[in-house]
Amino acid sequence: MVKRIRDRFPRLGNRGAYALEFALLTPVFLTLITMTMEIAWQLAIGAGLDHGTRVAARWAATGQTAPSGLTSSQYVARVVAQSSGMPIVATNLTVTTESFASIGSMTVATPGLGTAGQIVRFRIVYQSTALTPVGRSLVPNGLFRHSTSVIARNEPYATR
Repeated sequence: MVKRIRDRFPRLGNRGAYALEFALLTPVFLTLITMTMEIAWQLAIGAGLDHGTRVAARWAATGQTAPSGLTSSQYVARVVAQSSGMPIVATNLTVTTESFASIGSMTVATPGLGTAGQIVRFRIVYQSTALTPVGRSLVPNGLFRHSTSVIARNEPYATR
């Protein structure tokens, strides 16, 4: 490429050709670096969300109740946000929990965390803002949608 630019603009010399190449390639290089950062950030958010959901499922499977003033869904959202290791905002989480009597009856769902021995499906959806301007320009409203599901069986605890 240097030779072609030098041939087209002989008055530039080597230094001018290098400067012109730098000016042409820098935006492409910076865009690639920015996109790599955005992808890595969104992958980390997704991994944190998965981890937080597993921690919340373990909490719920033991039959514990949410602290006073919080519903079970609000507390699950708080546990997910706190244990994710990422700056996840609990108010941006949508938590759906459904309980089933057994694996074979997973078509008949009951909302909530279920009772002892039941199977519970946790569905968590998180709207994450893009980290970079390039990322914001690529997705609608600059928001990435992360979702995860975990299925767990409640322990055989006494009562809730």
